[in-house]
Amino acid sequence: MISIEHSRDGRIITLTLNRPEKRNALNKSLVLELTRVISSLEQDDFARVILITGAGKVFSAGADLDALSRMADASEQENLADSKALGTLFTTIRNSSKVIIAWINGHAIAGGSGLATACDLSIAARSARFGFTETRIGFVPALVSVLLQARLSETAMRDVLLTGRLFDAEEAEKMGLITRSVPDEQLEQTVLDTAEAIARNTSAQAIASTKALLSELHGRPFEEGMDLAASANARARKSTDCQNGVRSFLEKEPPPWVASWDRDHADPA
Repeated sequence: MISIEHSRDGRIITLTLNRPEKRNALNKSLVLELTRVISSLEQDDFARVILITGAGKVFSAGADLDALSRMADASEQENLADSKALGTLFTTIRNSSKVIIAWINGHAIAGGSGLATACDLSIAARSARFGFTETRIGFVPALVSVLLQARLSETAMRDVLLTGRLFDAEEAEKMGLITRSVPDEQLEQTVLDTAEAIARNTSAQAIASTKALLSELHGRPFEEGMDLAASANARARKSTDCQNGVRSFLEKEPPPWVASWDRDHADPA
């Protein structure tokens, strides 16, 4: 259900939700597989960026309603385990040391919007539509509400969660739900350019430490956050990448990660 494609140099991995006949709906098997693949990529020190997209014309239509209807006869423990599986996927994305980008090629609805929101960056086709439609079918947008706390104002959260309305990519960008919306014909190139810029120009150690710090800072009081940030700053100064980066800057040379990228992408001519 997940198609995996490595870039020529192996630094960028594209994961495609491959259930186009179900509009890439998130059933338990797909959720577990996506979680497993992202977790396994933690062991790949060369991979720098993970792209998540959908097969066909839809990013993801959210929960698989056929599977959800069958869960009505399941026990409370079974339903909790199913719900926690999706929560584990969102947590795995947030805790990954890689930069994970949602390549939103089409509509991202309910849990599909949640999946996009869990990613570090999200770039959408201008034609894509978004919405947290759970309340329209008597469901509660519970897991996505945790993700939205860090993205949206309370006013915007109550609007999109309580109305269940659909909205376009430009509005999603303005409210801070996604990083950027672009014309459909520019989407692929924009996503790849963004991924390549991250893979070339940033330190893997610094990205992993920054993501960890951002997770720790969420919801902390100001002074406590400053103490955490000071500790992260001090640790970073002792890291290999920081020492190499500062040395390269002073010597007016590209840092090792840039030099490595440029060697691997040298013009053969």
